Amino acid sequence: MPSSQLGSLRVTAALGLLLSSSLALGAASNRELEDRANAMEARLQAVERSSKALVELQQQIEAGREELRRVRGQIDEAKHELDGLRQQQRDLYSDVDRRLLLIENDGGTTAPKVLQPPPSESEMRAVDEATVYGDAFAALKAGRIDEAVRGFQLYLTKYPQGPRADNAAYWLGESHYVAKDFESAQNAFQSVLNDYPDSRKAPDALLKIGLCYRQLGDVANARDVLGELVAAYPGERASDIARVKLSELES
Repeated sequence: MPSSQLGSLRVTAALGLLLSSSLALGAASNRELEDRANAMEARLQAVERSSKALVELQQQIEAGREELRRVRGQIDEAKHELDGLRQQQRDLYSDVDRRLLLIENDGGTTAPKVLQPPPSESEMRAVDEATVYGDAFAALKAGRIDEAVRGFQLYLTKYPQGPRADNAAYWLGESHYVAKDFESAQNAFQSVLNDYPDSRKAPDALLKIGLCYRQLGDVANARDVLGELVAAYPGERASDIARVKLSELES
C-alpha cells in the first residue's frame, strides 16, 4: 500500500478515536449533569417539604398561643364573676340574717318593736341561684369535673332562664370537654346557641362545637362550623383560632 494511503488511513483512524472519545466524554458529562440536576431537585423538594412543615408548625403554635390567651381571658372573667358572686352571696346572707334577728329580737324592753319583713321569695331564690352556680363553678375550677357537671345541670334544671343560664350551659360543655365526653360537650355548647342566641358565649360555643366535631372525626362538619364562626364573628378571638384550625384541616 502506498505510503500516502497508509497515512490517510492513520489520520482517519485517529479522527475516529478522537470522535468516539469526545462522544463518550459528552455522554458521561450529560449523565453527570443529569445526576447533579436530579440531586439538586431532590434537595429542593426536601427543603420545600421542610418549609411547609415549619409553616404548619408555626400556625399550630400561633393557634395554641391564641387559644391560651382566650382561655386565660375566660379564667380572668370567670374569676371576676366568681368573686362578684361570692360578694353577692355574702350580702344576701347578711341581709337575710339581719332581718331574721330583728324579727326575733324587739330591740330591748323600752324601745318599740321594729317590724321587719321576712326575706322575700325572690330574695331567697337569688341566694339559692347564686349558691348553686357558685358551687358548680368552684368545683370546675378545682378540677372536680363530675361535681361540676352535676352542679351546672342542677342550675339549668332549676334556673333555665336564670341570669347565669347561658354561662352555666357553656361551662357544662367545658366540663364535658375536659372529661373527653365530646358528644355531651357538643350538646351543651349547642344549647348555648339554641337557648341563648344572644349570649356573649356564642362565638366560643361555636368554636367548641367545631372542635368537638374534629375530635369525633367528623372533618366535614368541623370545617362547616368553623367556617360559619369566621363568617358570623370575624372580629372575635374564637374566629382567629377557627381560621388556624381550618388551615390545619385543609392541609
